[in-house]
Amino acid sequence: MAFFGDYHTHTKYSHGKGSVEDNVRAAVAKGLKEVGITDHGFKHMTYNVRRIDWPVIEKDVKAVRAKYPQINIRLGLETNFCSLQGHIDVLPSEIPAMDLVICGYHVMAKPERSRDFFRCWLPNVMQAAFIHKSSRRMYARNTDMYLKALEKYEIDILSHPNHPIKIDVVEVAKAAKHFGTYYELNGKRIGITDKQLGEVAATGVEFICDSDAHSPERVGDFELGATAARRVGIPYNQIANWERLPSFRSRKPKESRDAYEFIK
Repeated sequence: MAFFGDYHTHTKYSHGKGSVEDNVRAAVAKGLKEVGITDHGFKHMTYNVRRIDWPVIEKDVKAVRAKYPQINIRLGLETNFCSLQGHIDVLPSEIPAMDLVICGYHVMAKPERSRDFFRCWLPNVMQAAFIHKSSRRMYARNTDMYLKALEKYEIDILSHPNHPIKIDVVEVAKAAKHFGTYYELNGKRIGITDKQLGEVAATGVEFICDSDAHSPERVGDFELGATAARRVGIPYNQIANWERLPSFRSRKPKESRDAYEFIK
């Protein structure tokens, strides 16, 4: 019994230390059936993939796929929230060219407008640094941003939910379940308490364990997420990459869905 895939890994194209081939070689050595190459999105201000480099990455992945036919390599991005309206740093027209769309909040992502900086990015940083919790208004704004993004975009995985900003993890989990987005158990950090994790699991949302590897030796390291799942009692059949391959939202035939309404 084992995990079949690791879908959140970084390479030298953004914040990682190894090459695409290094990560794939590590995944093969761990016996994985799939691996995701998901470097930081276009608007991360320090570790971003540049749009001009995307064809270079595609060419690199194509060459590695030919060399390692025993494993499926999914190329995507860990995109960033860019506005309170739920915009992320990938265009809807770019998503079909990607095998995988991850999304998470990163402090160093460039906000879309100055208003977003002053109403979201700066207040979140200040509250985390000096108050060590979010105000009720900021908490609601953060949550609404997640919900709007889930509705606007075909996001496959929410990376490290509740880190580094605080959200209503249960409400976001309900929306993720509604839209078919996986809720990540991140291999570097679990941003919620066991009590919250149990409440999230009770929504029926499906989880996915990922390493968030920034070096090849950490590819396939699921221990933090797997330990949390065991501790809380999350059934293995609720973890999408345990003994099966996930069915990603962005790859499914599109069908009409009702809009998700945030219950304030």
